[in-house]
Amino acid sequence: DIEGKVNIPFLGDIPRSESGDELISSNSRSSTAEALRIARTNLEFMLSSSIEGKSKTIFVTSTVPKEGKTFIAINIASTIALSGKKVLLIGLDIRNPKLDQYVKLPSKGITNYLSKNNEDIDKYIVKQENFENFYILPSGVVPPNPVDLLMNNKVDALFEELKKKYDYIVVDTAPVSLVTDTLLIAKNADAFLYVIRANYLDKRYLKMIDTLYKENKLPNMSIVLNDTVWKSNYGYGYG
Repeated sequence: DIEGKVNIPFLGDIPRSESGDELISSNSRSSTAEALRIARTNLEFMLSSSIEGKSKTIFVTSTVPKEGKTFIAINIASTIALSGKKVLLIGLDIRNPKLDQYVKLPSKGITNYLSKNNEDIDKYIVKQENFENFYILPSGVVPPNPVDLLMNNKVDALFEELKKKYDYIVVDTAPVSLVTDTLLIAKNADAFLYVIRANYLDKRYLKMIDTLYKENKLPNMSIVLNDTVWKSNYGYGYG
């Protein structure tokens, strides 16, 4: 359905999670956890042109809400953190933040930082419990002027500052068909994970997604197919 209609690299598919709010830990053995590890490995190929030793920034988006981009973002971040890399997850879907469905987060975050002058970003970043190298910058209070906040020069300066402190930065961004938010900040990404939910997204949207890729609106883009149904064989999930 997808590969015949778009030219975008296909990173892998993520089977339906038994619990919709699963956070992958080091001892997760579900097919979802294994698929996320494979996607993370494939993502390294997409990032191979990045400069060694420099922070890598991965943006996660989708076409419409409810495709599971936040689930993918938080679990790709946790999977990378478990490999010993220092990871920061940023909630930049500031109109409709969803990270707090998976982890407990304070109400203040990046929007509070962007709306004030001379703020220290570190006071808004929280360390995720049970992880050694996993940090989260919450979305913060939903602002009345999201576009103005994201067009602010402080966003680019913030990414430059954070890239010096973390090995990987994973960013949960807004769906691209609804608002321009994600396109405004896309230049800060080294790679884009574009989440498509199986049996959910209208296939007519694939043309728009392919156009985004051809026009390089979302740099270094690849597709993840979410919420697929695997019929396992021999108990190994290779069916």
